[in-house]
Amino acid sequence: MNRFGLQLLTALTFLLTSFTATAQSDFLQGNTFNYDNQLVSGFSEDGRVKVLLLTLLPYDLTETAAEKIGHALQLNLFNTNHFTVVGPSEWNAQIQERDPTLADCHDIACGVLIGKLFNADKVLVGSVRAETILDENGNEVQGLVLRAKIVDVLTIEIDYDDEVRFTDARLHDSLFQMALRISHNTQLRGYVLKLNAATITVDLGRAHGLKVGNRLVVFRPTTATSTLEGQPLELNFENIAIAEAIRVNDMSSEINLIQRRSSVIIGDQVRTYVNKNKQITLIAQTRKELDTQKRIAPRTKPLKLVPQQLVQEDTGENRWARKYAAAQENEEFWTIAAIAAAGGAVLSASGIIKIDSGIDQYLPWILGGATIYSGYRYVEGRDTVDALRAEGRSSGFLSWKWSPTSGPILAYTLSF
Repeated sequence: MNRFGLQLLTALTFLLTSFTATAQSDFLQGNTFNYDNQLVSGFSEDGRVKVLLLTLLPYDLTETAAEKIGHALQLNLFNTNHFTVVGPSEWNAQIQERDPTLADCHDIACGVLIGKLFNADKVLVGSVRAETILDENGNEVQGLVLRAKIVDVLTIEIDYDDEVRFTDARLHDSLFQMALRISHNTQLRGYVLKLNAATITVDLGRAHGLKVGNRLVVFRPTTATSTLEGQPLELNFENIAIAEAIRVNDMSSEINLIQRRSSVIIGDQVRTYVNKNKQITLIAQTRKELDTQKRIAPRTKPLKLVPQQLVQEDTGENRWARKYAAAQENEEFWTIAAIAAAGGAVLSASGIIKIDSGIDQYLPWILGGATIYSGYRYVEGRDTVDALRAEGRSSGFLSWKWSPTSGPILAYTLSF
C-alpha cells in the first residue's frame, strides 16, 4: 500500500470513530425513545395504589379469551377499594401514539417503562394457560392457570407472586380471591383527614380490609430542590409515628398514636399491610427507625432517696486469701515431714541408728515409705499453691512489683 492509500485509510478510520462516538453520545444524552417529558393520563388521583395491568400472555388459548380474563381481573382489583387500575384497553390507545412497539406489552421490562410514563406505582405482569386440572370431585377437566406478579415500578422488585387454577364455572370466584390476596399483600395507603382530641381520623376503613388492632405507620413525603436543575425531587418519605386502629368504619377509621417523633398534621399519609406478617415487619422496621431518632419523653417517677446500710462487697479476695494461706501451711507441713522421714531413713540405713531385732528391723522400710508418701503430698500441695497463685494473679489479688535491690518480686496482701 502506497503512502497516499495509508493516509486515506487513517482519515476514514478517524471519521468513523468520531461519528460512532457522536452517535453514542447523542443516544445517551438525548431522548432515546423519542418520548416527550409529559406523562400520559389514566389513573384517578384519589390516593389509591396505581396499578398498570399489562396484557396477559396467552398459552394454548386465544388472545380474546386472555383479554376477557384480564378485564375480569381488572374489575376485581378495582372492587377491593385498594387500587386504581388501568388496563390494556386504556393504555394501549395512548401508547400507540408514542411507540407502537410497546403496544400489547407482556413482560416486566417494557411494563415498567410504560408504568413510569403513566406514573404508576405497580405493574401487574401475568400469563394465562389452558391446562388439564382437577375439579372439586377429583376429576380431570379442562381449565385455566393464571399466574400474576406485582412489580414495583420504582425498585423493579416483585412484591407478590400468585397463581390460581380454575374452570370456566369458577372464573369470577377464583379471580376475586386472587384480587383479595394481591390486595392483602400490597401496601395500603391513606391520608389523615381529621385531628381529634385523643384520636386521628384516616380515610381507610373496613372496605379496605382494615380491622381493629391493626398497626399503621404515619409518614410525610419530603421534597428537596436539586442544585443542578432547580427542580423539586421527591426524597421518599419521613416516618413520623406508629398508630393502632381503635375504631373502624366502612370508609374511615380512628387511630391512636402509640409512638411518635413529631406532631401529626392533616394531609400526612398512613400505610400498612392487611397481611399480618408484612404488617409486623413494617412496624418493627419503623419502630427501630424511630428508636434511633427523637422519641416521646418517657414518664418519670420521683426518686425516693432512702438511706441504705452499706455492705462491703465481697470480691472473693478474702476467700482466696484463706485458701492460699491454708495451702501454704499444708505445703510447709509436708515439706518438713518429707525431710524428716528422708533423714530418718538415711540414718537408719547407714547404721548410725542402732536397730534391734523385732519390729525395729522394719524401721528403714517404714521411714522409706513415709518419705515417698510425704514427697507425694508435698508435690500435691505445691501444685495447689501454684494454682491459687495463678488465680490470684488473674483476679488482681497478686501483682508484680520492681525493687531496685532485689529485682522483681511477687507482692500480695492477705486480709482476714
